[in-house]
Amino acid sequence: MDEEYLLGIDVGTSGSSGVIVDSEVNTVVSASTEHDVLVPKPGWVEHDADEMWWDDVVELATELLDRSGVPPEKIAGIGISALHAAMLPVDRRGEPLRPAILYGVDTRTSEEIEILNDRIGAERIYDVCGNKLTFQSVGPKILWYKRNEPELFERTDKILDATGYVVSRLTGNYTMDNAIAGYFHPLYDPTALDWDDEMIDAVGIPHDLLPETQWSTEIAGHVTESAASATGLAEGTPVVVGTGDAIASLVSVGAVDDGDSIFMYGTTGVIFTTLENERRPEGLWSFPHCLEGKYTAAGGMATSGAILKWFRDEFAFEEQQRANGATAYELLDDRAAEIDPGSDGLVLLPYFSGERTPITDDSARGTITGLTLSHTKEHVYRATLEGVGYGFRHHLEAMRDEGVPVDRVRAIGGGARSELWRDIVSDITGVTQEYVADPLGSPLGGAYLAGLGTDVFDDLEPLRESITVNERTEPDPESTALYDEYYDVYRDLYPQLKDSMHRLSELGSR
Repeated sequence: MDEEYLLGIDVGTSGSSGVIVDSEVNTVVSASTEHDVLVPKPGWVEHDADEMWWDDVVELATELLDRSGVPPEKIAGIGISALHAAMLPVDRRGEPLRPAILYGVDTRTSEEIEILNDRIGAERIYDVCGNKLTFQSVGPKILWYKRNEPELFERTDKILDATGYVVSRLTGNYTMDNAIAGYFHPLYDPTALDWDDEMIDAVGIPHDLLPETQWSTEIAGHVTESAASATGLAEGTPVVVGTGDAIASLVSVGAVDDGDSIFMYGTTGVIFTTLENERRPEGLWSFPHCLEGKYTAAGGMATSGAILKWFRDEFAFEEQQRANGATAYELLDDRAAEIDPGSDGLVLLPYFSGERTPITDDSARGTITGLTLSHTKEHVYRATLEGVGYGFRHHLEAMRDEGVPVDRVRAIGGGARSELWRDIVSDITGVTQEYVADPLGSPLGGAYLAGLGTDVFDDLEPLRESITVNERTEPDPESTALYDEYYDVYRDLYPQLKDSMHRLSELGSR
């Protein structure tokens, strides 16, 4: 039997990546590329769908096929994952009518959230979709679009997410998986696994504006002639519906059983947990899993790795010049590791772009509390690592308070390469983290979903067997006891500073 291969591509917030694997989940080749975000106004975060999504897919597919030497006709299936959930309107030709409005990092919809809560009722919204309306919710973004750009809205044929747009460019068909639809609150009912007519009418949009929802492993269509010409893929190659990047990451590290969780050390920090039964933890997110019959509970910080990048770019000039093969982050880690837990009395609140869950406050602001003349740059850097760790603990406690099991945690994302950061997070949370070295993340998850959809794989066992845990990060009891005291300060600071943060947010936006 001829060898079969699978292609997975993930389109993220600040870059895209892809992988080709064989039928035993061995990596043949991987690649990545970077792109920016558009910030046309404070609080607005957008992507150009063609330049930042489709162009990345074309570049990666071309490079992966070229470097691997795999004949295009040997690709048995393609799986796409992407940032979730974005709001992209397209016209009857499938062309974007405006840049995509991104997920909870875009905070323009305060007024629309208030309108929908008043119009429908917050309790009724929660009863239907299992989530409160926040900046993560796509329904208010659609209403903003309708209210502020009515002429474009009238020309809109479909509202797509990032995964759905890429799939439409590949196949010519409009799809959305149930996991991503779960972010389109209040429009989607995760129990019924379908759009809710009452909510669609309340938002005031046509019912046919939203694509049919399916499972991520269902075949969305096949690569068209024009897509084949652009990417080098073979015309007729099956493309599955695909899913969101974080959920694909759950799959990529085998976190697919009840209570399996990930800490994602990315541009934003997230915690996702796989569940066998639907739960609706208040203050967090809940939605169907990408795998049929499973559910997910999740939460996300607005910034985590983004703060480290800010710190590096603004304050680590010396480290960037002296890297000599090591990254500036590695040099900063080495110095920060010499500082005691707690950074000698510093606590950082990582609300540098507002905050998503659990506090859901776009006017929250980052703070560094406890500074003295004896503190150094390295102290502040360590406090940043710790601040994100406190954020992970806050989410972990919110989940457990609502009865969500978090039994096994796997650390993923670029930031998880930092042994120091993983040590800090385990010490703060008291949780053991399993780390899969050189994890391919979302693209591998997408490739595996494509394998399930095209019968290359019958079940999840080949995936489980392919995962090798290279390191286990155990919490140090002495450090955990000390961090317990610092965490109490962390939790006390936001309620005390909230009003001042909001005032500063108003002053800063003038």
